[in-house]
Amino acid sequence: MKSRDRRKGRTRGPGRPSEARGDAAASSTLAASVATRAGVGATEQAAAPVDFFDRWFLPIAIVILLVAAALRLPELALNPFHHDEGVNGFFTTNLVREGIYKYDPANYHGPSLYYFALLSEIVFGLTTEAMRLVPVLFGLLLVGLVFGLRRHLGSLAVLAAGALLATSPGAIYVSRYFIHESLLVAFSVALFVSVVLYLDRREARYVLAAAVAAALLFATKETGIITVGVLLIATVVGHYYTQLLAPSPVPAKSPGWRTARPRPSLSPGRIPGEHLAGAAVVFLVIYVLLYSSFFTNFPEGLVDSLATFTIWTQTGEATQVQPLTKYLEWMIPLDLPILILGVAGGLWAAIRAPRRLWVVIGLWAAGITVAYSIIQYKTPWIILNMLLPLALLGGLVIAEVWRRRPLRIAAPLVLGVAVLASGYQAIVLNYVHYDDEHYAYVFVHSTRDMLRLIDEIEATAERAGTGKETGVVIVSPDYWPLPWYFRDYPRAGFFGQIVETEEAMIVANVNQEAELTPAIEGRYRRAGDYNLRPGVDLVLYVRNDIP
Repeated sequence: MKSRDRRKGRTRGPGRPSEARGDAAASSTLAASVATRAGVGATEQAAAPVDFFDRWFLPIAIVILLVAAALRLPELALNPFHHDEGVNGFFTTNLVREGIYKYDPANYHGPSLYYFALLSEIVFGLTTEAMRLVPVLFGLLLVGLVFGLRRHLGSLAVLAAGALLATSPGAIYVSRYFIHESLLVAFSVALFVSVVLYLDRREARYVLAAAVAAALLFATKETGIITVGVLLIATVVGHYYTQLLAPSPVPAKSPGWRTARPRPSLSPGRIPGEHLAGAAVVFLVIYVLLYSSFFTNFPEGLVDSLATFTIWTQTGEATQVQPLTKYLEWMIPLDLPILILGVAGGLWAAIRAPRRLWVVIGLWAAGITVAYSIIQYKTPWIILNMLLPLALLGGLVIAEVWRRRPLRIAAPLVLGVAVLASGYQAIVLNYVHYDDEHYAYVFVHSTRDMLRLIDEIEATAERAGTGKETGVVIVSPDYWPLPWYFRDYPRAGFFGQIVETEEAMIVANVNQEAELTPAIEGRYRRAGDYNLRPGVDLVLYVRNDIP
């Protein structure tokens, strides 16, 4: 009889009430551990207050995107073009007007920006606003893609991360630059989200989306290889780190219960060959089309796309050399909220390892920061690569605080202060002090005084009665981004040195005046001097017969 009772105790069917409750408790414990290891957000399993963010997820996400757009879209021509924007505008102008673009490895950056700019020009024309609209849209996409991780990180975590990115002064400033960085980081997060969704759902559309994102990533900027390398290392290290730090919990003992280690979440497992083949085809088609300039520069463009890494390595050691801690120095004045919350989230992920995906994101943030800091070449817009994972980690902190009832009130207060402080600083930086180098992220930027030079030249051309057919000779060796602003002046010439001329106007560097004045004395008058950017002052001369 006792033996029969023991055998009954080992059965998995319904037993006596006390036995049923014991099995239910054990099952609940194991289910919770499996869910945690499987990447199901702890915030999604919490009590009713978190359900609020699930129920209102879409309206809140839309509001965040609207705020992001409101901070990025106004007055796109307010800030004068940077030197690099002028170069990008030059390439785009040639592509628009002559249908010619050939990838130049010495220019370092890929073709995707110019072809997206071509699409914008077709719709809106060849204007400053149309060019800057491209990085702005990808800056908004960057915020929106974060919401795609909702299932794995939790509703509150991704909403908080999106809000931090939407109001980040640095993220906004960079997205209003007609440069590659906004596209690069958007494609980085698109690749990350696509891979996560594919490993979760095993649907072909996600692996194809990952291939598109990877191709565009490498066709945007050579530093895409740093992002991919860091993510691969973070994934491998994160896998073993979570296993080491958080082994599978053992459920409550039961005489007949066999414990099994749950399969880790988001594991590559076996990927079907047809999925890999389809992804490879999609990647190669996009990569070849862009780098070959749609077969107008084939195969030279493809060869150069590989040669660029040698040139970039040499440049990374020779130009814009900054100290190891420079990115932190740039980030602290304006993006301190994301930095503090991100570091806190990274420490939480490292100590508690709540989910493997959080550990991977923490390693991503640390790895991308270290990688770019080691490279001597540094520019402020690269910080956008760091702000993304830091914002995600900041979302983790907010969600974890919200889950704890005694601390719950702190979560909206901290997030609210962070968002309001960042939003205020973003407005000050982007719409008031956009050319003031006392502010972080403003880096050898063209000043608003340069636009005063453009206005004076245009007014003089109108008085001369020749309009855009007026001749303008630029003899200053430093003149970018002026070619962009004179793109509609066919008689504008950029010589970089003093030449003989009879054209209506001459633009020279103030350092050239001692040499230039005797050559033009009696024929030209000095109309004024203007600051192009810190350390570069220009002077305008106008022919005497022009009123």
